[in-house]
Amino acid sequence: MMAFAVITLSAAAQKSGFDVKAGFGLSSYMGDAADGADAKFNWKLGAGYEIRINKLIGIEPSLMLNSKGAEYSRWDGNRKFTTTNNLLYLEMPAMCNFHLNRNWVVGAGIYCAYLVDDDDTNFENFDTGFCVGGKYQFDSGFFLGLDASFGGVDLDKHYDAQNITFGTVVGFAF
Repeated sequence: MMAFAVITLSAAAQKSGFDVKAGFGLSSYMGDAADGADAKFNWKLGAGYEIRINKLIGIEPSLMLNSKGAEYSRWDGNRKFTTTNNLLYLEMPAMCNFHLNRNWVVGAGIYCAYLVDDDDTNFENFDTGFCVGGKYQFDSGFFLGLDASFGGVDLDKHYDAQNITFGTVVGFAF
């Protein structure tokens, strides 16, 4: 009983908190069927809540609206044709954050996402994969970071291609 009380009080004494964040970067596809896919601009917007386990470790589930996709270009004679796949996901990443010191945080985790708008591509509705990131937290609550995600589910059951993103993130922790 005493051990449970100590663990509970220790976890409660850590600085858990809510944050809002937004970011932009590049997205594309990876895999055997991703030949010819070029990166396109992507954006994300959302919120999270980090639950501090101890001084070093925190678990941060978030809910994000995240655009993904890729751009394809092809030449027909002297004319260049460009097609862009715009995918919009409602995404839930769950990161295990490591607080290296007062300001620096690195993390890794998994994400699950549901395709809410597919720009008529008829891709699979569900995506999941691996995500990594790092951020610098200012004492004011403001933070800046970099992140990446690597999809683990084929976009279409007939092709070996998965989502991949690299980006920046800015936010504020309350």
